[in-house]
Amino acid sequence: MASVDRESIHFIREVAVRYVGRSARIASSIRRPDEVVEFMRRVVRDDAREHFVALYLDGRHRPIAHQVVSVGTASASLVHPREVFQPAILVGACAAIVGHNHPSGDPSPSTEDREVTRRLAQAGALLGVPLLDSVVWTRAGEYASVRELEPALFDAPTRG
Repeated sequence: MASVDRESIHFIREVAVRYVGRSARIASSIRRPDEVVEFMRRVVRDDAREHFVALYLDGRHRPIAHQVVSVGTASASLVHPREVFQPAILVGACAAIVGHNHPSGDPSPSTEDREVTRRLAQAGALLGVPLLDSVVWTRAGEYASVRELEPALFDAPTRG
């Protein structure tokens, strides 16, 4: 059995992100929650389970990539800032928007939705990739923008 030099071991992890690329970018910016919902409903076809989607934007807020970060159950989805912002860094995103569907049919953000949004906004501020919004939508097309409901969740924490 051959010996392995520990200093020569390199770990490589593949991250799958749907990168649109410069030539195929959408010409218009995404700035309103209804535009976010329109985009994300094309990505998520299965309304029986929660899908948490991240949309990565260039400096003019045009989509450059998106990723289904998590697929959960009928009532929950596990999300961590690491999984949201790693692809953002890889594609050179200037901003991000996240969203997920509520199979229950109620677009109201839960307490957990608000907490995840707060944590993602803090992580994005630290990384220089601001979280612009977190949108919850339903099969019927109803939606709620967490930024519109609770803009304070997007404020970077101050340290004194």
